[in-house]
Amino acid sequence: MGITGRAAIVRLGVLAVLWGSSFLWAAIALEGLPPGVLTVVRLALGSALLLAVCRIRGIRIPTEPRVWMHLAVVAAIGNVIPLLLFAYAVRSIDSHVGGMLNATTPLWTLAIGVCLGGVGPVRGRYLGGLLAGLVGTLMVIGTWPPGEGLPAVPTMLGLTAAASYGASYVYIDRYMSRLERPPIALAAGQLVAGTGLALIALPVAGPHSLEAVHLGPAVIVATIALGAFCTGLATVLNIRQVADVGPAASVVLYLLPIVAAVLGWLVLGEKITPSTIVGTAIVLAGVALTRTPQLTTEERASGGSGSRLRAGTDLDG
Repeated sequence: MGITGRAAIVRLGVLAVLWGSSFLWAAIALEGLPPGVLTVVRLALGSALLLAVCRIRGIRIPTEPRVWMHLAVVAAIGNVIPLLLFAYAVRSIDSHVGGMLNATTPLWTLAIGVCLGGVGPVRGRYLGGLLAGLVGTLMVIGTWPPGEGLPAVPTMLGLTAAASYGASYVYIDRYMSRLERPPIALAAGQLVAGTGLALIALPVAGPHSLEAVHLGPAVIVATIALGAFCTGLATVLNIRQVADVGPAASVVLYLLPIVAAVLGWLVLGEKITPSTIVGTAIVLAGVALTRTPQLTTEERASGGSGSRLRAGTDLDG
């Protein structure tokens, strides 16, 4: 299925703005909230919104310990770890660079899936996509061609966060995609678990964090935008988009770096270099190559069914 129809196109645009703006909001919120505190509040606001939606629609949250074990794992590697790492990263790099590093997530997803045996043989198209992603990432961070480059530690934090997102998609594909529960109930449970884990990690993520809190109108607005809209509302919209258009919903990934770059330039006055633009284009081209399914003879004969990772996974912001 492709993205057709007014509703699907509108949701695509809204999701691109919500997820693409999250790095801008994070940069503003971090002026008054430490990364650990921001992560807790963001997840708490997102889970509150999803729980409210579930209650209004009469959807029950899972209660089985086995399901909550999976939700906790996904929350750890798909919410708490990447949100914390990106929060620390964007304190030292431009917000739009964070968005561009996040665009490497599908490449990490494929690479991790290959290493764990979740994907069939890597053919030329996929290998070319991975190599293009590597070259593009090196150009974005400024190490190739040789140049001034980005700070090493924040850049590695951003790439690690993207890899953590990728690992979460592999885990979801293996262990959660077959759970017979409403997707929004699983998403709500995941954010609730993430909130609890972020609270537990708070002393490690930022000792004496609460003493560093300095609230102001801009910080409050940015935090609400991150939690209620970029996390909670975006999750609801993405679930509906996936249900309507299938894997084509992941096309929103191609728009995130563009939105992040434009907003960073307009609002924060961030500078966009030619190598960053070219590098991002190469990364997205690599993503496109890895997300185009190459079917075997057997798969063509069976109607094109294959691994979910082979065709790509959907981004949750």
